[in-house]
Amino acid sequence: MNFIVKKTFKDPIPLENDKLPHYLYATYRVLWEHASDKRIANELKKINREFLKRIRTFSWNKALIHKDEKEKLSISAAIPSFMIDRLLQVMNIDFLRSNFSFMNGIGSKIEVTVRINNLSRRGRVLDLPQRIEDRFIKNNIKYRKDIDIPELYWIPLSQKSGIIVDSSYQKGNLIFQDKASAAVVQVLSPRQEDKIVDMCAAPGIKTSLLAQYMNNEGYILAGEFLNTRTKIMKKLFSHLKVLNVHIINTDSIVFPIRFQNYFDCILLDAPCTGSGTFLSNPELKWRQNEKFLHQNVVLQKKLFESALKLLKPNGILVYSTCSFYPEEGELQILNYRDQLEPLDLPKWFSPSYEIKNKLIKGTGRLYPSVHHTQAFFIGKFKKKG
Repeated sequence: MNFIVKKTFKDPIPLENDKLPHYLYATYRVLWEHASDKRIANELKKINREFLKRIRTFSWNKALIHKDEKEKLSISAAIPSFMIDRLLQVMNIDFLRSNFSFMNGIGSKIEVTVRINNLSRRGRVLDLPQRIEDRFIKNNIKYRKDIDIPELYWIPLSQKSGIIVDSSYQKGNLIFQDKASAAVVQVLSPRQEDKIVDMCAAPGIKTSLLAQYMNNEGYILAGEFLNTRTKIMKKLFSHLKVLNVHIINTDSIVFPIRFQNYFDCILLDAPCTGSGTFLSNPELKWRQNEKFLHQNVVLQKKLFESALKLLKPNGILVYSTCSFYPEEGELQILNYRDQLEPLDLPKWFSPSYEIKNKLIKGTGRLYPSVHHTQAFFIGKFKKKG
């Protein structure tokens, strides 16, 4: 929007720097929300009327006429050139553009996924899906069941508030969860008797789905570095009737367990750049740079090494990041493939990036423009004995 405002402000209209936030707001209201001049003038009493007139004639084709394709994409999608240069090494510019467009909410009717939580303190609520669908119909909520993950329903973003005020949500029978996030747990496919570590568990939504798949049996250790986030998890687990999770406020790089090679499964949904989450976290765009990427890659490597120590031979490791960068996905796996046996992923996943013209077995990706999810890298492996 900075680019649009600066392009629109030419003599004889002076740009007053202290009023820049007002003009950015007006630009968003006009071009994205199609607000009328009268409404904007009521909201911003001193807005320049000539600016409003000009902004309505703004054209990306004219504004970007002398820019190359990378510059056009960077400016129009508000994506740092660092990220574009990095990703053009693994995908073509048209596919990159389609993913950025989806994450910017351009040209699509945005839907979100809500998950059924059938846990109760007395076991599973078996008829809950039919009850939920009946409530959707009663409340005129448009919905469709996901074809890959049966616990998920798609609803229009515009009807999210209708879900939040419904008693099913208030009681913990529904919770919003991105399909890619749920897919990570589906891939792990825990058994009821498993002993599991969720190494970076907060805010706890994936952990709660693990508990749901395990019918509140087995044993889950949920690690989280920040004490404030452990409190959030505790509140969430109580709300969702999760009973088999033990929360540990810890640095999972040095997990406070005296024995190694013990756990049946490890879920490492590692901290990352969040480069696949711009639809819900647009502020992360401005953190995409070499330093931020490097910090996360180093942290992920340390967590991965800790995970391998905790996991027993022939145990299952699922590693995931909500990132487009190969450094946070495929290239991390290459560091440890001598210790890992790749396992199959769901057929609805897209292939991961080719590294040196070869696909890495046991890995896959989810893309916003293909799966209508956050961008995720997911790998599933068995630890060699």
